[in-house]
Amino acid sequence: MSALSRLKSVVENLPESIGKPLAKVPYGVRLGPTYTRFSKFAASSSFTKSNILLSSLNDIASQAAKQCSFYQAFYQRQNYSLNPIMSLDDWSKVPIVTKADLQAVPLEERCIEGRKGMKVNTGGTSGQPLEFYLDTRAFAREWAHMHFIWKARGYRPSHLKLTLRGKHFDLDRPIRYNAVHNEYVVNANVPMSQVVEAVLALSDRSVIRWLHGYPSLVAEFAHAVSCLEPNDIERIRGPLFGVLLGSEYPAPVYRNVIESVLTTNVVSWYGHSEMAVLAREISKGVYQSLPTYGFAEAVPTEDGKAYRLVCTSLHNQVHPFIRYDTGDLIEPITQNGGTLTFRIAEGRVGDFIEDLNGQKHSLTAIIFGRHHKIFNELQHLQVKQEAPGVMTLVVTPKDMAIDIATIQQGFDLDDLPIQWQVEKVSEPVRTAAGKIRLKIG
Repeated sequence: MSALSRLKSVVENLPESIGKPLAKVPYGVRLGPTYTRFSKFAASSSFTKSNILLSSLNDIASQAAKQCSFYQAFYQRQNYSLNPIMSLDDWSKVPIVTKADLQAVPLEERCIEGRKGMKVNTGGTSGQPLEFYLDTRAFAREWAHMHFIWKARGYRPSHLKLTLRGKHFDLDRPIRYNAVHNEYVVNANVPMSQVVEAVLALSDRSVIRWLHGYPSLVAEFAHAVSCLEPNDIERIRGPLFGVLLGSEYPAPVYRNVIESVLTTNVVSWYGHSEMAVLAREISKGVYQSLPTYGFAEAVPTEDGKAYRLVCTSLHNQVHPFIRYDTGDLIEPITQNGGTLTFRIAEGRVGDFIEDLNGQKHSLTAIIFGRHHKIFNELQHLQVKQEAPGVMTLVVTPKDMAIDIATIQQGFDLDDLPIQWQVEKVSEPVRTAAGKIRLKIG
């Protein structure tokens, strides 16, 4: 664990009496000049200018082609020679990279020579894991853009929020204060009814202004609130300024109950762990990419019946993502220079499993939120639940010779009241249309 990670862990677990004063320290002080600079960039329209965008694309592509063995070999196999990018038409000729292309090559070969960063991994929304590096300024840049999106809808870091992201801690604590983001974190080990009771028991100095979390979990909270007496419903709903929904597509089944029970000021965005694209919702179901974060494109599928979301990180000079296929299908509306406006055609919807006690758990939280160490050895991961409290992880490993025991040791699930096992398959289970779902059976 890095020194920064250790410090973050200490601050997250500070007593509330000490943590709340620390939460008042401005983010510009906490995260430094990168946060301040990109906060200004995100609010500026200058980055949408074609000359600035083309310069950024040229820089990242040229560097990768010269100093990254993966891109050198990949472009050679594609019979592509990188020339100066003079227009976006030139950029469209650069070969598209898929997650499978990256998975087929050792991590070190995908990185710029001599550059160091933070190693992370992602399970991917379809259960296709990938390990990679982020540059050291990635999180400051990320928070600058996230706060830009949130502040446009009324959020301020001084506002207290309740966060539901599948965190697990001591059973006797339904919520725990975290000074890093001035929030109460919900304990996924307790029933949502107890969480609601804990919120109602907060003092007048701890008024929850925002809810933040996976749409599936926020919807569960909304359902629990709806069972209260009218006065208690108003005690929770009345002070709310809005809801921040991330990491999953806010499907109508979740969004409708959130808006009807809690608030219609719902803030949604599109992003992923690779940090190559970030888009804010500008109207219900319509997203607009932020050009200061990454360059997003709508590329037709081979049959011409749909569009793939392809993106390029403009800032990751450790492990470049250049014309990277996100695996998501979209419906493009407009492409205005560096900004893409689109709808999500194949959305990311949260699935649950039920434990032995009848408690629901979000798969986004327990599968992807934990970043299990086995991810780097897997091509695909899917989940099957045969009965309450019984779960099978259906995995497609990179090397079929890997044994079941090794795979099991790579998952961090032993704290959950769930009987689970691993099933190894050579190909993932697909729908009739050829799609790969996370939850199957």
